[in-house]
Amino acid sequence: MNYTVEEVRQPEDVRTLEETVNTFDGIDVKVGHEAVGQNDYAVYADDLLVGYLMLFPYLENEYEVNALVHPDYRKQGVFKALLETAKRDAKANGCEAFTFVIDRKSKSGKAVVDHLGAAYRFSEYNLVLKKAELFLKPNEVSLREATDADRPLIIETLSEAFGDPVDVTENIYSQIDTTDRVTYIGEVEGRPVGVIRALLSGDDAGSIHAFGVRASEQGKGYGSKMLKQMVQQLFRMGRTKLELDVETENKAALEIYKRAGFAENGGYEFYLLEL
Repeated sequence: MNYTVEEVRQPEDVRTLEETVNTFDGIDVKVGHEAVGQNDYAVYADDLLVGYLMLFPYLENEYEVNALVHPDYRKQGVFKALLETAKRDAKANGCEAFTFVIDRKSKSGKAVVDHLGAAYRFSEYNLVLKKAELFLKPNEVSLREATDADRPLIIETLSEAFGDPVDVTENIYSQIDTTDRVTYIGEVEGRPVGVIRALLSGDDAGSIHAFGVRASEQGKGYGSKMLKQMVQQLFRMGRTKLELDVETENKAALEIYKRAGFAENGGYEFYLLEL
């Protein structure tokens, strides 16, 4: 069957499809319906959204892909229509590869990337806060909210922390520099030592990300203290449902998160497909 790819008609359509897929597959995919309308594609059957694909251009030549297909409309050409349209647009903008994000428990997702011949890259754990240290003793690390003037410092710090070139970090940051996020600078005696951010969603949730300590300040325990301070700050804002993602091979970071009260809650696998 031939399907028409169009824009999402209502953001709530994506949330409904996401809930349907998660319930059917027993997974916990979050495609970010708050960003509906930005680099995304939809397929409808009458008034029902049956397919959705979102592109995240975190690099100029490589885009991250999240996709959902209604269980009753799989293997009918819905995903193919979405993917072909997205590939055409992405290649026209200079994209050379897609990175698919798959819930590690999703059998259908893995079947799709296997069929496409996409190559496995790495995995991430999703962690959720189970027990917060709400009453911390005063220590030498403090957080202050970042300002526009801190942008060069933020880019430099994240570049050092993740080992990416400055231009790559700048491009990624520009994609996630949105009004639904908060950014803090970690300081020791007024000296910046790190950056930590959170995406705010709903009324009480937050996803911690872009968390890094400057190379010269690593190994001093500042990261753990910054994370605990961030949890406290988010709790003050009424954000008690907290999560974050970490690469499975990053054992040091994983231990920091667990000591701060986070526990594993599933995860994701990443697959690369050259266009």
